Amino acid sequence: MKPEQNLMILRNCRYLITQNAKRDIFEQVDIEIQDNTIKRIGKNIATKSSDDSGVIDCSERIVMPGLVNTHTHLGMHSLRGICDDAELKDWLSIVTKAEETLDEEAVYENTLAGLREAVRFGTTTLYDSFKHPRARVRAFEKMGVRGLISASVYNKKDLKAAEQFISTINSPLLRPVIAAHSIYMTEESVLREVIAVSDDKKILRRIHVGETRKERFDIQQQRGKLPIEYLESIGFLDPKALLVHCIWITKGEIRLIGRAGAKVSHNPISNMKLASGGVMPLVEMLQEKVVVGLGTDSVASNNNLDLFEEMKLTPLLHKQHRWDPKVITPQQVLDIVTVNGAACLGLSDVGSIEIGMKADIITLDIGEHMRPVNDLLSNIVYCANGNDVNDAIIDGKVVMRNKELRKA
Repeated sequence: MKPEQNLMILRNCRYLITQNAKRDIFEQVDIEIQDNTIKRIGKNIATKSSDDSGVIDCSERIVMPGLVNTHTHLGMHSLRGICDDAELKDWLSIVTKAEETLDEEAVYENTLAGLREAVRFGTTTLYDSFKHPRARVRAFEKMGVRGLISASVYNKKDLKAAEQFISTINSPLLRPVIAAHSIYMTEESVLREVIAVSDDKKILRRIHVGETRKERFDIQQQRGKLPIEYLESIGFLDPKALLVHCIWITKGEIRLIGRAGAKVSHNPISNMKLASGGVMPLVEMLQEKVVVGLGTDSVASNNNLDLFEEMKLTPLLHKQHRWDPKVITPQQVLDIVTVNGAACLGLSDVGSIEIGMKADIITLDIGEHMRPVNDLLSNIVYCANGNDVNDAIIDGKVVMRNKELRKA
């Protein structure tokens, strides 16, 4: 006999933002979830049980895919607010010393607290990088959140530890990442080994790049190439590469990223707070078909994990920078934080609500500050915030219901 399937119905969704290929938006439809998979979308789907225990009333809710955070450091959660007025070089000096005081148990508790905050604000998938990766895995497993996890590689010792960690991941919700810290803090021989591990294990490889003007000039002087040109020359760029920040890069470098199929994580609030200077060339990246996702970075440089706030800031920043109110649309912003974010992390089964996809879904209250009848997507991008999130479902399991997180 086949085991009985767990059944859930999201009943009478007032608005359903699917993010499917056609970007369909439906009204007053049901979603049937069996185990962890979306099975049906339509009107008046009958329940198979005699009660309504598996039914969530969404008649006053906006239903949409869970948000995807493509870059954060949850283990730093207790460092929020320790250094709010320093440029990156000085900020790193202060924060790095504080990080050294965080032992494995502190990193576990921080990660758990960060996951609670992220889910409360509608994020269902995160890429998280920090030390003590096994402790962070425990936190992700306890919360039931989808994640990609790494520890930054600076040297050969870190590389060996990262390889050992990769072999321990055994969870349907979690994947390992091999993460070089940066060009300026990771020797070329180690960068090449990071590439080799990524290729051998067929896993994502990440690097911080193009974050400051000084970094750009130093790399050009030391390595004889611009940062992205250098990464291309050693074979780092390919569809498994995730490049974080990418502020100080040229149009030629953007074309290299696009041709290689590498992905980019845009972290606008963190970059603005650290006064990195310049603005990431998002418009040019979209023109070159570069897949871009959104990241919050850590709460030490943001200072929260609310991707709705990041969504609103993104178009405002680029409209202001380009003196052009039409430079990016709400649909493009929503793509960046759902389907494109999933693609950045190598995930093809989340980021949209359609039959056969994993059930990573959030619902939002339609509050007094929203008027979705005028323009639903505009309301999501410019009016909604994390506190509007009511329910969160990850892999078919309810992780938050009526704004209350399950105990973890």
